[in-house]
Amino acid sequence: MSRAAALIWILIALILGLVVWFTTPRAVLPSASAQFLPDFSPAEVTQIDLGWPGGETARLSKSDSRWILQARPANVSDASTQTPALPPWPAESSRVQGLLRLIYEAREGADAQAMPSAIFLTLLRERGDPVRLAIDPNTLGGAGRIARLTSDGRVQAVAAIDEQFVRALESSAIESWRSKDLLYWPPQATTGFDSRAGTDSIELIKAGGTWIMQAPIAVKADAATVEGSLLLLSKSAVDRFLPAQSPRDEAWKEPARIIRLASRSNANTNRLDIEQTIQVGPAIDSTSRMVRITATDLAAKSILWGPEIAIVNSSTLEAIPSAPNAFISRRSLDLPAADIGAIQIESPGNVAIVKRAADGTFGAADAPIRDLLRLLSETPATQIRILESASPPDTGNDSIRIRALGPNSEPLGEFVIQVASVTSKTTGAPPAPALEIVDRLVARSVPWQRPTDFVAALRAIKAN
Repeated sequence: MSRAAALIWILIALILGLVVWFTTPRAVLPSASAQFLPDFSPAEVTQIDLGWPGGETARLSKSDSRWILQARPANVSDASTQTPALPPWPAESSRVQGLLRLIYEAREGADAQAMPSAIFLTLLRERGDPVRLAIDPNTLGGAGRIARLTSDGRVQAVAAIDEQFVRALESSAIESWRSKDLLYWPPQATTGFDSRAGTDSIELIKAGGTWIMQAPIAVKADAATVEGSLLLLSKSAVDRFLPAQSPRDEAWKEPARIIRLASRSNANTNRLDIEQTIQVGPAIDSTSRMVRITATDLAAKSILWGPEIAIVNSSTLEAIPSAPNAFISRRSLDLPAADIGAIQIESPGNVAIVKRAADGTFGAADAPIRDLLRLLSETPATQIRILESASPPDTGNDSIRIRALGPNSEPLGEFVIQVASVTSKTTGAPPAPALEIVDRLVARSVPWQRPTDFVAALRAIKAN
């Protein structure tokens, strides 16, 4: 056999060998170590109880998708005046989920030697018996040990656990699990916003996806201002909590401001309506203020978390408007111009109704009517006043009464438009010409070129 033929046969043998190797089924070797907690799902845990060698205890309870932390020093009761238990408070969900995930991923195989002292952990689940664990607080070589216990305290299995897991469960570290958020639910879940600051009072509710002001007047609210305030709160945090011995009740008889936020849960079970109150207290320095935060279950009238006193950056609170006019919708008519079927114009001695034609125009008066619709439906006001009286001003030479009507002549809004002025944004500059649109108790000012001519053009319109 020639040398070339021999090389070909060797190559063919190699190829056939590879084919056989890839196509032959092979047994899958079992894992070297069994799962530490068989049939365990982190999502089913509803409560976590912790106990430390020194007698301190803590409980993490799952409530409406939140984890609430209640920590208690050793050998004290709620009635203790020296070292009282910390009030219930939302925990960082990521910390809790991380703890449960590490337990779930643990594998058997660590040294089963005795633990002279231990941190005890009990996990209550939606179904199944509680899971009882013991963690050795002493670590070696960057690792610790966790043991699974029977109901009578016997060790069933032991697993190695990362040292950081053990450090996170130290009694001195558990307080750091408390969330520092100012808003404990997504902004879009907020259904109520109230503010009290001196004589200024604001009440807002969310109905059908729309924000409505209920006090001091009933009017549509400016969604951008409301949602911007909620977004700011959701992205803000307290700087630090004050010690449990801090003054609690006596220092809050006359807070500088009270902000209340209501939320309705979207959970399928254990649905809660929650009201969280932020009381703004005295200034600590030029940049910080003291606040007291409490959350209440509205149905049960019981406290869910707090009251807790913390320090907040003053600029966060100052950025949330306290004057009611800041929350009023900046547009006079919150409807598209295309929804207006007719305009009624009323001035002394004259009433004219101009209807939209089949082609969408308003006939000979199309240009001034288009400007009017742009003023009412599209142009935001730069200044808003709340009037003391609901009586609109008389329609004199510099004003006119307008009624917006729908396609079937149904009333959509009534306004008095008058010549006015607004303060210039340029320091020292004279006031800018404007139109003021009065709608019941609200007067909105919109900068406008030649407002007197605009009112005169509307007065000159005849019915079509």
